Amino acid sequence: MTMSLSINILSVVLFIPAFMLSYLRPQSTYGLKWLFLFIAFLGAALTPLSVLLSHWGGGVAFSLRITVLVILVLFGIICSRYPFFHRLSILLFPYLILVNIGAVGLDAIDNTSYVFYSSSNWIFAHIISGILTYASITLAAIVSFSVYLSQKNLKSKQSNQFTALLPSINECNDIQTKLLIFAEAILVCGFISGLSLQYFSTGAILIFDHKTVFTILAMVVIGIILFLQERTGVRGKIAVRFIMLAYLLLTLAYPGVKFVAQIVI
Repeated sequence: MTMSLSINILSVVLFIPAFMLSYLRPQSTYGLKWLFLFIAFLGAALTPLSVLLSHWGGGVAFSLRITVLVILVLFGIICSRYPFFHRLSILLFPYLILVNIGAVGLDAIDNTSYVFYSSSNWIFAHIISGILTYASITLAAIVSFSVYLSQKNLKSKQSNQFTALLPSINECNDIQTKLLIFAEAILVCGFISGLSLQYFSTGAILIFDHKTVFTILAMVVIGIILFLQERTGVRGKIAVRFIMLAYLLLTLAYPGVKFVAQIVI
């Protein structure tokens, strides 16, 4: 128990350097930024990998940690293609630190070791698609929030040291749309694979449980914002609201349902 707690605390602490670098030394070389991102990745990987060596964890705390790990991987991939994306570390890492602290708290509340088992390997592809979707919509929400802050600062016509550290609005708008398209595509694939798994396991194609309803609503919301962006170029506060709604729906569908089933009930 003591060893597990120490690893959990260390995993949180290893996120702090990347955040401090983005705030205190935003003009640092990309080499230093990649180094601190790698340190954060090690922190994110500590607990999930120790669990994955023996089994796939079924607990909500494990789900949060594996999601944080995938978010960092996706963040690193995008940074390698769009270097300006590093500047979003100032928004991303506080969020990831809070999620990690939440996972530590959940371990303290319920330290039951949940083991997930399935005779079908396709279920893991379905799970991975869900994690990828949640990771991409989380990054889209971070980008959208960055645009909102920058636009709010422009309207106030006052200099703001914090928003000056963020990427430009045009850069964020472009990557935001790509993240939403990616999230929608993976979500649709995951939904179809879920229908297939449901049919082969129960004989029913579609069962309207909480997870299914939230997933369908999220697909609709993401589809609407993509349609509006294509037709009207809607951005800013309206886009933030739609993307945050999609993020909330997927949070309820993925870790939310597990939290209620394992912790609340």
